[in-house]
Amino acid sequence: MTTAGPEPTAVDRSVRIEGTVAAPVVTGDRNKVWVGSYLSRHQWLLWLIVLMVMCAIAGIAVLVKAARDAENRRIDPVRTGAYTVTIRGSAVGGSPFEQQGELRIRHATDSLPYEWCLRVGDPWGAPVPGAILFGTNGTCFGPGADVPVVTLTERAGEVVLVPVNPPPALRDSMNAFTATSGIASMAYVPDGGEIRFRPAASKIEGSISLQGIGAFGESGSSTFTATLAATLVSEDPEALLSRPIAPAPVTDTSAPGRRGEQVAGTRYTVKTITLFRRLQGSPDFDKTAQARFAKAVFIVDARDGGLFVYDPPDSRTDIFPVTGTVTTAAPVYVLSGRRSSGEGATAVDAVVGGVLDLSGNEPVIRLTLTTTALTTTTSYEVEAVLRAQ
Repeated sequence: MTTAGPEPTAVDRSVRIEGTVAAPVVTGDRNKVWVGSYLSRHQWLLWLIVLMVMCAIAGIAVLVKAARDAENRRIDPVRTGAYTVTIRGSAVGGSPFEQQGELRIRHATDSLPYEWCLRVGDPWGAPVPGAILFGTNGTCFGPGADVPVVTLTERAGEVVLVPVNPPPALRDSMNAFTATSGIASMAYVPDGGEIRFRPAASKIEGSISLQGIGAFGESGSSTFTATLAATLVSEDPEALLSRPIAPAPVTDTSAPGRRGEQVAGTRYTVKTITLFRRLQGSPDFDKTAQARFAKAVFIVDARDGGLFVYDPPDSRTDIFPVTGTVTTAAPVYVLSGRRSSGEGATAVDAVVGGVLDLSGNEPVIRLTLTTTALTTTTSYEVEAVLRAQ
């Protein structure tokens, strides 16, 4: 049997605790007091300083990230004008290419902020790797639909152009690219991928990564990948961007001479086109064909049995230049030439015939230009005043 001790006196009600007690403490009147560990003022001050430093570091990190994001979002305005452009890439199969062309940025006539028209070579008439026509509006390269044929967005400081899918009809847009070389090469119409670029003062740099389908319903698809670098030449989008005319070599192996050998005779270029009429073929190629004729070089050895060369730029290298012969009936000289390439389904043919009239104050040339590939024939009747070089 346990006998209770004497009741605590009033003096016993005061409890003195030293150190740290992590347990209930019962006083004489049975009130419970929980006593735990505590921090000194110095410890609290230290933790407060650490917390403030951590908050400061976090705040600085947020500000730095915001500044970087703002830098990434900032983009120089796109300047209208005429640019020279160089693209470098690899064709399907791995062959590298480097091509020069032009970029014209105009004030928009549609809902986009500007009209962006890239022309490098001619994928329709001279399908070589690197040839591309890509515009944001259907009228970039001639008659077409005055509507956007791409979507335009800005992402992380870059402008992104994405072709619409499905692509517009050829009568509405001439956008196309060439991915391969050789006789079987052809134009593809972009239906996917993108062009990215970043403007900086008078420069534009970017990349091209497009997918496309056969322009005339051929099965299969292809890709076009390249870098792009452009330099502003004139603030006038329609400024003439000229380039030297290269000498016209003899490339018809059936004609006298060897490939690369110069042809004797007078060299002419087009001064004024007085007639350009399609006789046969699709109207989709009229503007491109006329542009090639306007920049063509003619070499005529004006004597009976002399040589004649018709060399349009940006044309298929397997059938151009065309080399022919001259028959004299001075002062009018009859010109005729033909060049073929390939066999069977890959056969292509170019025929040039007409006259050079030297009876007036200025030389005048009248020609019929005909090209045939498979069962498709395109023919034009042309006339132009020439200038001797």
